[in-house]
Amino acid sequence: MTLNLNGTRILFLSAKLFDYQTEICKAMRNAGAIVDYFDERPANSFLVKALIRINRNLLSKYINDYHNRIIQKTRSFRYDYIFFTKGESVSSASLKLLRQLHPEARLIIYHWDSIANNRNAQRLFSCFDKIFSFDKKDCEQFGLHFLPLFYIPDYAKISTDIRPKKYDMLFIGTTHSDRYRLIKRLESAISQLGGRSFSWFYFPSKILYYKMKLLNPDIRKIPQKSFHFKPMAKEVLLDLFASSGIVADIQHPKQTGLTMRCIETLGAKKKLITTNPHIAEYDFYNPNNILIVNRDSPIIDRRFFNTPYTEIPADIYEKYSIDGWLTQILQS
Repeated sequence: MTLNLNGTRILFLSAKLFDYQTEICKAMRNAGAIVDYFDERPANSFLVKALIRINRNLLSKYINDYHNRIIQKTRSFRYDYIFFTKGESVSSASLKLLRQLHPEARLIIYHWDSIANNRNAQRLFSCFDKIFSFDKKDCEQFGLHFLPLFYIPDYAKISTDIRPKKYDMLFIGTTHSDRYRLIKRLESAISQLGGRSFSWFYFPSKILYYKMKLLNPDIRKIPQKSFHFKPMAKEVLLDLFASSGIVADIQHPKQTGLTMRCIETLGAKKKLITTNPHIAEYDFYNPNNILIVNRDSPIIDRRFFNTPYTEIPADIYEKYSIDGWLTQILQS
């Protein structure tokens, strides 16, 4: 699957999320596109992000002024695509103005969060030519196009790394819901099988940490030094991935779509332990590679722990690459 965007110009608006927006820009540019990227949010402070999620109308003038500056700055260009991810802050009025100024462009949005977590999503449905979501349940409910997430080339490189494994199980992720407790239970199970684990828990802000410490009994008794408040450096994360045999994934209880981590594990050809039963519905599911555990009583089967990764067809790896993902969004 070859992504060819030669001769196209793309206006891309995406919130910053662990630098994935940079990887998407890079992939589109490598395929030949001219890409004009803007952060979809006017600022990334905790307060601004929180108010947008609670109700973007609380900051409507601030947000609309920001988007109007982008619209005026780009109005003289001819775009083939105007591409959003999530669309958490943009208004229908701004989208209608973009449509008016760029009538030949296709307006496309990809939701990599559940619609229930984005109060702005439904009111924008009519503004787009095509709407994609990683969440199959949302697609069925709202008539959206289903498209899982992607992995970047760095994870495909890991698949050929033959270094000795330092850890049997790895977890790196944001702290939410019952994630901490479940990972600790999985670590205990790995230890009983004679294995070693590494886990790294992240909070996007101290405010979220104190809120969870107040509301979540699992976190209340854990010392603050057990958590991190800056994202892990990409190079460190990739090195840990390459040094581990199994990756653990605990999705949010309200989420049915597969996390980015699940797809990155596929790209790296690592085994996966997950609490998401919906993964069995995907074309890359192989019980040799993916163990689905019960959230209430996670058990790791010794056979799964001891057997090597099983290769799956090459076209499936290609389908879930970032180029495969963009091909389906921009060329389908």
